Amino acid sequence: MSYLSGNNPGRLEKWEEESGRTISEALAGLSPRRRLTILLSVGVVTAIEISNRISINVLLPDMQGNVAASSDTISWVIILYNLGFLCSLVLSAWMTRVIGSRSHLLYSVLLYSIGAIGCASSSHSLNLLLVSRVVMGFGGGAFLVRTVILSGLMFPGKARINAVTWLYGVLFIFQISYPVTIGWIDETFAWHYAFLLDFPFLILGTILIWKFVPPGLLYERREQSRVDIWGAGLLIAALSSLQIASSRGERDEWLDSPLIVVTLVVAVLCFLAFVWWETRLENLAPVLHLRIIARQVALRASFSVVMIVGAILGAGLYVLPQYLRFVQDYSAAQTGGFISVYTTGLGAGLVLSLRVLLPRFGGRATMAFGMLLLIVACTAFIYIWTPTTPAAVLIPAIFLQSLGLAPILLGAANVATGTASLPDLNDVSTTYFFVRQLGNTFGVTAATVIFDHRMTLHSSRLLDVANRLDPTVQSTLSQYAALIARKGGANSNPALGALQLFQANIITQSRLLSYIDIYFFLAVLAAVALVLLAVARLERSSMVTHFHLW
Repeated sequence: MSYLSGNNPGRLEKWEEESGRTISEALAGLSPRRRLTILLSVGVVTAIEISNRISINVLLPDMQGNVAASSDTISWVIILYNLGFLCSLVLSAWMTRVIGSRSHLLYSVLLYSIGAIGCASSSHSLNLLLVSRVVMGFGGGAFLVRTVILSGLMFPGKARINAVTWLYGVLFIFQISYPVTIGWIDETFAWHYAFLLDFPFLILGTILIWKFVPPGLLYERREQSRVDIWGAGLLIAALSSLQIASSRGERDEWLDSPLIVVTLVVAVLCFLAFVWWETRLENLAPVLHLRIIARQVALRASFSVVMIVGAILGAGLYVLPQYLRFVQDYSAAQTGGFISVYTTGLGAGLVLSLRVLLPRFGGRATMAFGMLLLIVACTAFIYIWTPTTPAAVLIPAIFLQSLGLAPILLGAANVATGTASLPDLNDVSTTYFFVRQLGNTFGVTAATVIFDHRMTLHSSRLLDVANRLDPTVQSTLSQYAALIARKGGANSNPALGALQLFQANIITQSRLLSYIDIYFFLAVLAAVALVLLAVARLERSSMVTHFHLW
């Protein structure tokens, strides 16, 4: 029975039968080797998008200085990319039906390339950078979901394990090398030149997609080949308003600001209207199939966990490079090396989940195992982070964090999409990835808000405690002044130099405490997700059917 057959059983079951027959006929003429070539062709551009999305966090400190942005403002480089990504996702299934899979992918590569050119040209222009990131996000939103859907269509059952292994081999090469390479480009030249690294591979991916992906590979429901304009418009309005309110609320004193009040009201009203519109039985082509989630307890719990894990993924990957750059004072290339450790953990978690956890224990147990690892990793960061924590201590914690994320995402995808029929896989996968990316967006926003609030709190408390009349503080300032005088710096006023150095230490300590607070909240979120897994009776699958890739 189709996920969607509850909408209008007679008509949609007929569409499902016709669509399933169309898919089978299209796949019948493709040899196993041709199918793998198609998957790897799409995998090249997917690897670029994922690697760039992960590695961009390494560049944020240098971006912030060049475009004269605050920590709040520079976070929009990620947030606006995610919003463009989300908008692309909700239109992805419709665009595939109307213009075909190959054309959709090629247009997406073109948009992504235009956005990358804009980013490469925006070394000192914040506005151009932000606009370009939206365009990049709208283009990049198609790659990951198309790759997962194609793997589901062309490699049923256990055959997908070998296909995904080949695909992840491509992804793994890019994810390991990209952060370090981008960091080296940043140090050697400038951060905006890092976006030029994408183009040789985008050109290669374009040629492979044009040559090997058949234009009509995916199905088309002719009676549903129209876009849900009202649903898409309400969703975009709700997300944009909520994003503005959440990112500016702390700085503008929340309900004391008329702008925040208006945006919150608009966000709530648009979201309620969107839910009502999308769940109407008369709406045969919703942008998100919320009825899928509403009808099954397992799916509701799974999608809730995915939202939380998306937030942990986004916030954690946003905070980690900032800690390494601002507190530990690592270079961009060295920070990229730590991010490569992170992606190595993702790869190890993927192999562990595919080969051991999912086949033997099912989706629920796999998610629970990953969540426990994630809680341990977040807790470890709280206790090991200092201004001088050695790399030998940081690396195992970073590896453990990403090792825990992989089973959670893979197990949740197995539960969410594992029993979807071929015609429904397009819509179910789109809904799944939308929920995950939405959590990612709110995670970055929440991390920014928490950082601003806790930074102000910690710096105020430290400055209050560090009163200049305190004997310990006076002794420290005297030592700083003597050191500056011996080194020949600030000869005219070593006391002023000592005070500035002391204030810099206060700022560094405040940053560190703020980052630790964020990871405390992430550990709490992970515990909440674990409780959801314990309470909900999720379906246990004995065989891996669909896979989630990063």
